[in-house]
Amino acid sequence: MKRIALTGLALTAGLIFLRSAYAHGTGYREAGFKAVALEFMYSTGELMSYREARVFSPNDEKFAVQSGRTDEKGRFAFVPDTAGEWRVIVRDEEGHQCTAVLVITQDFIDGRDIAPAQASSSMPQGVELFVRAVLGVSIIFNIAMIIRWRTHNAH
Repeated sequence: MKRIALTGLALTAGLIFLRSAYAHGTGYREAGFKAVALEFMYSTGELMSYREARVFSPNDEKFAVQSGRTDEKGRFAFVPDTAGEWRVIVRDEEGHQCTAVLVITQDFIDGRDIAPAQASSSMPQGVELFVRAVLGVSIIFNIAMIIRWRTHNAH
């Protein structure tokens, strides 16, 4: 009889333990939130793959509300929860940085708008073309200087 009582007590204790262990499990569900997805790249078109990314909300411009890394294709996504100006900053180890500024409307938060009202890059339009033009002229100038230096030193 004692043995049956002890066995029953042990089973009850085990079930209580199992139940509490199960209560601390994990799970997931699909959320219906609208995300903002961005692609980051260098001025050459090369993707900013696996780079540090930080998101700043309109409510706090000092501390990031989300941080992580871009994926292989330079993509990063976040879910804004309030209207206003959001900033996403992506940096690499060499000091390059891209800042995306997005104005998120209340319609977007409420699901009545497909995309953020406004998105802009930290690089003004036309700058990439200007940089490439200056780089091209610089390369031509340097080649000419090397040729001149060689012909001058050959004599």
